[in-house]
Amino acid sequence: MRQLRIIALTAIALAMLAPASMAQRRGGAASSGVRGAMVGGLVGGESGAQKGAKIGVVAGATRSVVQSAEQRQALDAEAQTRAQYEASAQYQDAQHSNFNEAPPEVFVTSPQTASGAPVNSVSPSKEGEPVEAVIRLEGKPVMGITYPADWKQTAGKRYVSAVSADGQGWSAIALLEGVKDKPAGITKTKQELEKSLLDIKYDEPTETERGALVVTGTGKGKKSGVEVVFAIGVFEPGAGRVAGAAFIVDKEVEELYKETVLYTCQTIRGEESFAKTKDAGK
Repeated sequence: MRQLRIIALTAIALAMLAPASMAQRRGGAASSGVRGAMVGGLVGGESGAQKGAKIGVVAGATRSVVQSAEQRQALDAEAQTRAQYEASAQYQDAQHSNFNEAPPEVFVTSPQTASGAPVNSVSPSKEGEPVEAVIRLEGKPVMGITYPADWKQTAGKRYVSAVSADGQGWSAIALLEGVKDKPAGITKTKQELEKSLLDIKYDEPTETERGALVVTGTGKGKKSGVEVVFAIGVFEPGAGRVAGAAFIVDKEVEELYKETVLYTCQTIRGEESFAKTKDAGK
């Protein structure tokens, strides 16, 4: 009996101290961790919209978003597990990315918008609730995403990017210019990945139930040399538009950001969802 208890405790310890176990595959892209979360969560549509809520007026404008009890519980549990792991000797001895200092060059433009105006800094709500960043074209909301409240956000004319509080997770969502369809968006995405990552290895591509094309895989940061995982989806937020959503996370903590990525992907919405929200608020 004592031996069985020792084996059980050892298994628990290994699970806590090795969160970056190899993701498994199930009919296409990797099906666990951050990569599996994007495949499962993209695109959220109405599940990310709060009916009757006020919509932001410019790229980067925000509104408070209420999480469900289940979402909050899952995110809180993941944050607690992540904090426990970050206190371990294994974590302390490892090298980590700092995406605040070296953000990936995927979907984002230079620090200036196309018009030359500086980008907007997006602040979390005073209550510490997650907020929605909304991208507009010609005054019309075309796409939105809700990042966790402690992710530092930056907005450009056609994109919003965000970095996790620990600097080991990065994301961006953008309207893709000069792209006619989703396959072309995937090609553009792979070209941009090569600007930031080395030794890129792709999982098998997949298509979500909602029609988004997703590419996932692993690589190393060009500047940091840290092993990372990535998940990038290309989808249509509205007729005649192609958009992309990207997540890049340190491979060591991939399993500790899957709930965060799943929730964030589920909040992505496009023009149709905004129209329904507007009608519900009348």
